Amino acid sequence: MLLASGWVTVAPPAAAGANVQPHSAVYAMVLDRSKAHRGLADARGRIDFKWVEGCDGWTVEQRTLLVMTDTQGTDFSDSWALTAWESKDGLSYRFSVENRSGDGEPRVWRGKARLAASGGPGEVRFGGVEAEPLALPKGTMFPTAYSKALIEAAAGGEFLYWRHVFDGSGDGEIYGVNAAILEALPRDARSDFASAVIDGLESWRVRMTYFEVDEQNGEPDHEMGQRVYANGVVDELVFDYEDFSLTASLQSLEALARPDC
Repeated sequence: MLLASGWVTVAPPAAAGANVQPHSAVYAMVLDRSKAHRGLADARGRIDFKWVEGCDGWTVEQRTLLVMTDTQGTDFSDSWALTAWESKDGLSYRFSVENRSGDGEPRVWRGKARLAASGGPGEVRFGGVEAEPLALPKGTMFPTAYSKALIEAAAGGEFLYWRHVFDGSGDGEIYGVNAAILEALPRDARSDFASAVIDGLESWRVRMTYFEVDEQNGEPDHEMGQRVYANGVVDELVFDYEDFSLTASLQSLEALARPDC
């Protein structure tokens, strides 16, 4: 898992390669910083992530719960869930998203996206919405294909990697993602979470900046820092927003079996 748009989305591992590891993981989130005048005193939460390989594509399930406490001691929550499928050629994508704030009614949106060809333009059709399809710019990538390409860029010694990415989160926006590959870590670099799934693997520290494609002032929507391993597992997550930031640390990690196709 590597990237995503949306507010605290983690995306799937690289799409190909002998060392790619489908897996499930749980992350604990805590407040890292907050601007006091915004009234946020504390935040804590959890991300449950599952990436399953099929014979024709990958399925991602992610559930995020964030509970925030204001300076008056009042708690309010925000939950977010994504289920998505991406074809192995990176051209087809299906998604369903549910967001609930507090005790309110959930907001649900779903759709299907298709690229004309690798590197070509495409479109998104949202289910249950009587609207024109959303056009995807030429070169748009879906999350798994992007994750694969970014790991390959890091392994190849690149420092910057920019692409348009669509994953269905964030109310279905398209994001421009600028990834800065800050540091290549040796295979024996220490991790706060010991696991045979990641021990002894090459990894990189990456800083990702997300821009809404229709934003005119050039200001980023949010940023994300992470350590990504060569098999696609991510830890040391930091979600940076204008008024606060969250850190997420691995609590459990389990390798999942590959299909017998």
